[in-house]
Amino acid sequence: MTEHVLEVEGLEVTMSGGGREFHVVNGVSFHIQKGETLGVVGESGCGKSMTSLSVMRLIPAPPGRIKSGSIRLKGKDLLKLSEREMRNVRGNEVSMIFQEPMTSLNPVFRIGKQLDEAILLHQNVPKEEAKRRSIEMLMTVGIARAEQIYKSFPFQLSGGMRQRVMIAMGLACKPELLIADEPTTALDVTIQAQILDLMKQLKEETGTSIMLITHDLGVIAEMCDRVMVMYAGEIVEEASTEGLFDRPMHPYTRGLMQSKPDLDEERESLYSIPGQVPPAGTILEGCRFAPRCELAQDICRQNHPKLEVSGEGHRVRCWLAGESALGEIAAGAAPVSGGTSS
Repeated sequence: MTEHVLEVEGLEVTMSGGGREFHVVNGVSFHIQKGETLGVVGESGCGKSMTSLSVMRLIPAPPGRIKSGSIRLKGKDLLKLSEREMRNVRGNEVSMIFQEPMTSLNPVFRIGKQLDEAILLHQNVPKEEAKRRSIEMLMTVGIARAEQIYKSFPFQLSGGMRQRVMIAMGLACKPELLIADEPTTALDVTIQAQILDLMKQLKEETGTSIMLITHDLGVIAEMCDRVMVMYAGEIVEEASTEGLFDRPMHPYTRGLMQSKPDLDEERESLYSIPGQVPPAGTILEGCRFAPRCELAQDICRQNHPKLEVSGEGHRVRCWLAGESALGEIAAGAAPVSGGTSS
């Protein structure tokens, strides 16, 4: 059997405000296998980052809280650990790379001190050994002047260099799982490609599993083994990368794909999904995508669909899965254009 590094079951995350409690992640279940890269895609506000922060137990409380569910890392339920025990897990067994490295690195400490601290916190080694490992990790992530960078402050480095430092920090203790939340968003295209190639190379060398959160389907196609599409706090589709791109089953997934520029196709304007992601707690019945879906029927507006298997390794949350209308979408029929940009 394939080993599951991470297993999330029935995760519910809520936020409180104005005397009410809103679900921002609603019944999310998924797994990540050893050495696998799972892509998590969707617009802003779909619950991608809240799901990853839940795995790290970094949900800001208050106003947020993990209401129910289980998060198991190699069989260990992280939600049952004390905060002290969880500090030993973060950075050691599971690490996270954030999208803006300048706010993730402490601006008043040198790079070396921050790398050393991560190693000394989790590994029983002397300071000289921690320094040696830190410099070695900087070299591993493609930093040529590793000893000089070790002595530098974050503001002295470019965005790409800072992100490489964050990757080095994330991998310093050889974690089982690396969570990368939009790791290339703030970087130019050339540096983006370098960072993605680096992550792919390091995964192959270390066997680390990766949870890659992004809104860029091009990054998903390049990097991921499987894809999980989220909308309004729920998983609406999950499949292998090849299966998702060959036959997207959910209208939202198809809309995301239609929104991506295609160099081989001449169009006066890009397609955009009408409307916006609904605020948490505003859709209480029916499919959450129904207000934006051109195929929506009465059943879609009245009854909430379940996430069900629709082919080998393919799950979809849609009443029309297998219907002729959705079949046309899966076959490549272009949706009606219009609306605001996704």
